[in-house]
Amino acid sequence: MKKLNTVIFSLLLLVVSCSDNDDEVDLENPELKGTWLLVERRPGDGSSRGFEKVDSEKQIKFFEDGTFKSNGNLCYNDTSTEENTTGAYVINDTIRTQSTLDGYLVFKDCEFENRVVYLHIEKSSLILAYNGEGSAQIYRKN
Repeated sequence: MKKLNTVIFSLLLLVVSCSDNDDEVDLENPELKGTWLLVERRPGDGSSRGFEKVDSEKQIKFFEDGTFKSNGNLCYNDTSTEENTTGAYVINDTIRTQSTLDGYLVFKDCEFENRVVYLHIEKSSLILAYNGEGSAQIYRKN
C-alpha cells in the first residue's frame, strides 16, 4: 500500500509541477509561496468555540515547484513541531474542492490513507480546514 501511495504522490507532483496554465492561480494577495506561521486553531471537538490564539513554532513552507514542508505534523490539527510533514499542494482543482476553497494538500508521509486537508486564502490568512466538526488552523505569512 505504501508503494501505491508513493506512486500516487509522484503522479500528483508531476501533474502539479508540469501544469502550463498558471493563469488560473491568482494568489497574489498574499502569494501562497513562502513560509507561514500557525497563529490560531479551532479544535474539532464538536463544541461551538471559535478560533483560539496559539503560541506555536509550527510553520509551513510552500515551494515554487508545488511542494510543501512543515516542521509539524499537518495530518493532525495540533500545534506540535515534533514531526515533519511533506507533500504537494493543488490549487484550483474544481473536481475535488468546493467553490469556497482554493485547493488542498496531498501528504507524502501521513499515517491516514487518502488524508486531505483543504486550504483557503482569505486576506492575509491561510486557513487549513480539516475534515469533520469544523476543525481548522489559521496561518499568517512569516
